Amino acid sequence: NPLMIIKGSLRTIRRDAGHVPGANQAVQDIEEEVARLNGLVNEVLDYARPIRFDLANADLNALCRAAAEAATAGEADSQGKASVTVRTDPTVGEVVTDQERLRSVLVNVLTNARDAVLEKEEAVAGGAGRGEADRRYSLPDVELRTERLSPELVRIRVTDCGKGIAPGDLAHIFDPFFTTKRTGSGLGLAIAKNIVEGLGGAIAITSEPDRGTDV
Repeated sequence: NPLMIIKGSLRTIRRDAGHVPGANQAVQDIEEEVARLNGLVNEVLDYARPIRFDLANADLNALCRAAAEAATAGEADSQGKASVTVRTDPTVGEVVTDQERLRSVLVNVLTNARDAVLEKEEAVAGGAGRGEADRRYSLPDVELRTERLSPELVRIRVTDCGKGIAPGDLAHIFDPFFTTKRTGSGLGLAIAKNIVEGLGGAIAITSEPDRGTDV
């Protein structure tokens, strides 16, 4: 793997050139880009290869709480961050699914939702406009909710009050390699769609610019 060779060579550079001004920062920058490229390669492989599911009974509410924790991992507090509120329906119970793959879908969707909230805050001077308006009505930044719609149907819903998606982009949101993010691969939602449909479900997105998105 060429990326592993690059990563291994960086250890030598750090050891032998650590005293050179700027060398450590340059090595760190390269390592970060290697990690990003490795993630992109893995996403391409995940999209291209047939998905193998490991099906088992799973507590859907517990799975959703775990996904929310993973999406906000490593943050000591919510200041300057987009919080995630989890509301679970106790009647949902267990479903047969692939826990790890469904969890990865939820983490991806929650991360996108939090990014949209933060981007909207940055677009408003100092973030004060959005924050004051939403906190006045106690709206969560991002909400993850489970609902039982019928004896055979449950829904996981992720709603945010972020910047929303332009109508022209909404039609392409599940297209491979389509992205509006500078560092995005455009594969996250395409993979999510493959996983959800492979598990026998469906995924849909509605959105209004400057109002938010519902997945």
